[in-house]
Amino acid sequence: MAKYIQTKTLDGLSTEHFLVVAFESIRELGWRIKFVSDAGVIAYTENGGFSWNGEITVKLEGEVASIECISISNVVEDYGHNKTAVEQFIDTFDRLKTTFNEEQIEHLYAEYEKDFLPPYEDTLKPDTRPTFNYFSNFWSYFIPAPNYFITPIIVNLNIILFIIMVCTGISFFEPDAQSMVSWGANSTTTTLDGQWWRLLTNCFLHFGVIHLLLNMYALVFVGLLLEPFVGKVKYITAYLLTGIIASLASLWWHDYTVSAGASGAIFGLYGVFLAILTTNHIEKSMRNGLMVNIGIFVVYNLVYGGFKGGIDNAAHIGGLVSGIAVGYLYVPALRKPGNKKLNQLIVAGSLIFFLAGAALYYTYLSKSDRIVYFKRIETFYKLEDKALEVIKNQEKKSGEQMLAGFGQGIGYWQKSIALLEELQQLKLPDDVEQRNKLLIQYCRLRLKSYELMHEAIAQNRDANEIQLGAINTNIKQLLDQLSSR
Repeated sequence: MAKYIQTKTLDGLSTEHFLVVAFESIRELGWRIKFVSDAGVIAYTENGGFSWNGEITVKLEGEVASIECISISNVVEDYGHNKTAVEQFIDTFDRLKTTFNEEQIEHLYAEYEKDFLPPYEDTLKPDTRPTFNYFSNFWSYFIPAPNYFITPIIVNLNIILFIIMVCTGISFFEPDAQSMVSWGANSTTTTLDGQWWRLLTNCFLHFGVIHLLLNMYALVFVGLLLEPFVGKVKYITAYLLTGIIASLASLWWHDYTVSAGASGAIFGLYGVFLAILTTNHIEKSMRNGLMVNIGIFVVYNLVYGGFKGGIDNAAHIGGLVSGIAVGYLYVPALRKPGNKKLNQLIVAGSLIFFLAGAALYYTYLSKSDRIVYFKRIETFYKLEDKALEVIKNQEKKSGEQMLAGFGQGIGYWQKSIALLEELQQLKLPDDVEQRNKLLIQYCRLRLKSYELMHEAIAQNRDANEIQLGAINTNIKQLLDQLSSR
């Protein structure tokens, strides 16, 4: 098939300026545009069915554009028509390139940009569609492979950590909160007391084997689909950043929490995918099915988590929302995979933006009255333990020992009341404030009972059993209220 090619440099024109002039030149020549993109344009001459016609391709590569015309008529020889068409385009281009000012270029480019083809449908660009891994062997899901490299590493790391935890005595099915905190779980009082690293370490710990298996299944599913699209660096960056934001969201939402698990970061990856699916970066034929599948997963898990206790939906939503934000930040880089500087800038910018934001919010949370309360309430629990300890085994103690014990206990309860009344002045969530009021009532009742016993022992007489009985009944009722909160 006959064709003619000529190259042309941009001669100082911006890419946008060149493309707009190329598009306008084709329109002025009366040729039919097949499609436009940020890589060029393909158009056809309109000379009628019985005359010569050609396909004109203007392809931009860096600072050079190639203009090619191929005959599409049923003729053996083009008789110079291909060359003539290319020269017509170049002459028209040279004439029009100085007729537009920058404002017009910006406006026209924005209009043309609306019709740009998605990357995977643009034949002027190399086919950069990712290749997906389809495994028939179960163990293949745990082995790094091209376009599935980071996911199995994260999966293996989570599994190995869980095995080590179990070998050191952690429960296989339901580890207790304190054990998880000792391994790096996210805990309100410890995380916000300078141990910021827990925002990340908790993303690799799990409350039992079922928790681990469910999360790893969800991670493998999204990793097989997402990692080929965004690549290793963007994938691991998104995982770590959204995991940190999810952990912060958990601390923000819950008055007091001990949380762990990869689900916040996994929801972040699903958020990244959802954001990309709302653009034309992924082929339309794939987009609809993936959107439905991922949408069902997200909605089901959020609804299920809302009705079932023990599921940290705050972390899930925090991960999802931050993942959507990261996904949209990635889109410009995904559209230009060959532009290394842009890709590096996007990743670095995402890291700086989210980590700086996380650091600022972490500092804010650590200084909030709520956190001050939970840090200082630990002192109350220690005072309570001491007050209750001094009156144990009364039957084995002498009168003087009992008198001294109740005297010490009175001092501990007085200190407790003073501390709780001071904490009551903080700006606290309503439920925390109400709980603190109940604790003050509880301490006053304990103080009263200790004073009655101390007075009776000092006077060498029996205590008023009716009065003590009424106080103990009120204490039990308060303890029931406190345990239900």
